[in-house]
Amino acid sequence: MSEFALQHLVSELVEILGGKHPPDKVLEILQKSINKNYGHTYSSSQIAVQTQVQQIVENLEDPQLFLSMFEDLKQKNVDNLGPFVSLIHLFSQDSRLKCFLNRSNKQETSKIKTPITKDDLPQVRSRLKNAITKSSKLDAHINNPSSISGLNTSTLPVASTPSVVPWVQRRPTMSWDFSCINLGSYTATVPVISQENILIDDLLNIMIGLPGCYIEPEELKDSYGPRTFKINDNVPLHLKELVKQILPIASHYSIIQRFIEEKMQFEFGQVNNALAEKMASIIKEHTLFVVQLESEYRSENLDLQKLWFFVQRNMQTLAVTANIASTISKSDAKGGKVLSLLHDRITSFIGDDKTQNLCVRLMEAACVPYMKMLSMWIYHGIITDPIKEFLIEDNEVVQKEEMPLDYSSDYWDKKYAIRRERIPKFLEPMADKILKAGKYLNVIRQCGKPHKTKIIQIQYKIEEKHYIEAIEKAYVSASQTLLDLVIKEKDLMGRLKSVKNYFLLEKGDFIITFLNLTEKEMSKNVGDVIQGRLEALMDLSLRLSSAVNDPYKDDLTTDLLQHGLQFQMFKILSIQTSAEQEYRSIQEQNTLQVIETFAFSYKVHWPLSLILNKKSLTCYQMIFRHLFYCKHVDRMICQVWRANKVAKKFPFEDAQQYRAAFALRQKMLHCVQNLEYHMMVEVIEPHWCSFMQKIAKVNNVDEILFCHSDFLDSCLKDCMLTIPHILATIVKILTICVNFCKFIQRTQRYFVEAELGSLPNSMFESYTAQTELVLQYPSQTTNGQSAPSFKEKISEYDVEFTSALLTLLDQINDLNKDTREHDRLFNLLYRMDFNAYYSSHRVVNGFTHIKESSG
Repeated sequence: MSEFALQHLVSELVEILGGKHPPDKVLEILQKSINKNYGHTYSSSQIAVQTQVQQIVENLEDPQLFLSMFEDLKQKNVDNLGPFVSLIHLFSQDSRLKCFLNRSNKQETSKIKTPITKDDLPQVRSRLKNAITKSSKLDAHINNPSSISGLNTSTLPVASTPSVVPWVQRRPTMSWDFSCINLGSYTATVPVISQENILIDDLLNIMIGLPGCYIEPEELKDSYGPRTFKINDNVPLHLKELVKQILPIASHYSIIQRFIEEKMQFEFGQVNNALAEKMASIIKEHTLFVVQLESEYRSENLDLQKLWFFVQRNMQTLAVTANIASTISKSDAKGGKVLSLLHDRITSFIGDDKTQNLCVRLMEAACVPYMKMLSMWIYHGIITDPIKEFLIEDNEVVQKEEMPLDYSSDYWDKKYAIRRERIPKFLEPMADKILKAGKYLNVIRQCGKPHKTKIIQIQYKIEEKHYIEAIEKAYVSASQTLLDLVIKEKDLMGRLKSVKNYFLLEKGDFIITFLNLTEKEMSKNVGDVIQGRLEALMDLSLRLSSAVNDPYKDDLTTDLLQHGLQFQMFKILSIQTSAEQEYRSIQEQNTLQVIETFAFSYKVHWPLSLILNKKSLTCYQMIFRHLFYCKHVDRMICQVWRANKVAKKFPFEDAQQYRAAFALRQKMLHCVQNLEYHMMVEVIEPHWCSFMQKIAKVNNVDEILFCHSDFLDSCLKDCMLTIPHILATIVKILTICVNFCKFIQRTQRYFVEAELGSLPNSMFESYTAQTELVLQYPSQTTNGQSAPSFKEKISEYDVEFTSALLTLLDQINDLNKDTREHDRLFNLLYRMDFNAYYSSHRVVNGFTHIKESSG
């Protein structure tokens, strides 16, 4: 609803209810309330409407009637159905308002039931005059908004053209389609020769929509159907048959005249207006033809036979025009649909040059306003379509200036959309290019960059090249201008490279520095960390690494997400599946650490936010979280390796007991580093190189979006983030590695003093005895139960890790090799098990056994 219409309605409502607040203030409060309750997303408003319908139905005596009416309106795509339901819901929830409406209803009912006497007539007459005066003023205001003081009409949006009551309904006798006046009838006493003259006079009147004496128009049974005529029974049979052959031209005239009088109204659209105007010129030619016939009749040179001969010349023209008018009226066609019907007629009359030329004339006239809309769109990016006729529709989402970062994707995908039912058939092959040309121009204009191109007048011709060439040139010009703006002026490649540096860990020194500085923060729970501190540490890491030379480093920010990576991926993958509702309601129970929720975010400005939109940044975040956590686990294992170097100073017998832990640590390090190598070297880098090669060859922004989306999808798939069971197994392996590292770090207190190298022999012997006691004998826990010894715990971790890794290898091996969809994963399979070490192991009853060689 336009701003003017909304303000006018609010003003009327305040005046009727006798409110004391100014309409501007009421309007402001109303708009804030609407924005607060329903937001901007279409899906959330749908859910709100369904909820409100359920709440309304609960308080109704006949809920089925309300639901059936609601579904009927919903299927008809009635405009503003959601706000109307919301209004009813507000009424149903406000008890005071319901009481007021009930009281008003009773008062109105009592007024209606009161009989009107002669004494009341002056009062009724006065009230009717006031109502008519008020209605006239309102119509004047609607038709002339500039007459309302206080409104700046230059800033008003384009409003829908209001419906206008056709004048032929107010003045039926002014219609040229057979008024109800009867001129009388003749009796049988009239001689036959005189009857023929009277019939000719009747036919001349009938052919221009006037009733006759012997020929009377019958009442219409179908407002868009042919009109029938009744011939007086006193007319001789031979004359009656001749008249019946001539009457169809009057029926065709009636259909065309009805079409003209109806379609000249504003609400039927500019295309119908232009077509009706062209048909009016055909009727004008027909009227001149009738005038010529009348001149012949007055000169006594016309009889029924000659009249039938002359009429045949125009019969086909009016028949084709009437058929077109009837088809359009019955199908309630507007805009592009009308042009499609005309185009079908043109193609169907190939071989009949006269009829085809007539259809072409009608098409050329009807196309004029449509081609003007098309020119405004492909040359200026502006839609001038108040009656919703054009093939492109502005969905009226928020403007770019009011748009947050995460709205860029919706702006590009949903701001402008093609309405297939409005596309003329001759423009269907070019519909996508028409849409893109205008979208590109909108972005260019919003960036403040001028766009100059040669404007070619677009006209309909049977030869398609006339308008296809013009559309193609406009599309290429807009596409190239926006492409230069995005790639050259806005440095798209530099932005993508910057995103790769941080999200895909291209800047290795920055990541290592950042991990070192945030080691303590990453181990905390999410609720215990201050995000500002993470921001400061990230900024320090940028300054201490080679990333300091990145011109876009200041756009990098930190983010703490609500869920772990596995939960987030499963929630995304469950969309449109049976598990969607389950993941919509489930919340993770365990308290997450910062390392599990940490991610980078990135500030992107218009128009690059069309490409680096929320969806693509979310994909980058998921890849980053996976890589970052693998780096974190790799770092923990390396710290364990560094701490284990102390064991080199132990005697051989003591160091022997750590050998199993060292071997397990090495297997874990080998696994995690191979995962990182696979993702960074075998997946991301090849896909990135392919992405850069495709970007160098693109012709428009949509191709950039497609290539970018394909790159991210390929990375997610080959990094195993979109394969739920494999991702779950990898997360399990990484969790085992983290638990192992934490266990080893807890046991360091038993040998940390040996690193000093200056202990007396007595203390060293005491330490050795204590270590052997811990390593060989189980200790007592607080509840009296025995805890596993160091050796047993390492054995448990070994069995658990080997089992999980074997599961991962089996899952990769079971993927379909025939489709070649997961080729890169088999490289990981062979690298992790390059010497068949794991494939020769099987976990049986909690112990790992090695197959005996048959040789």
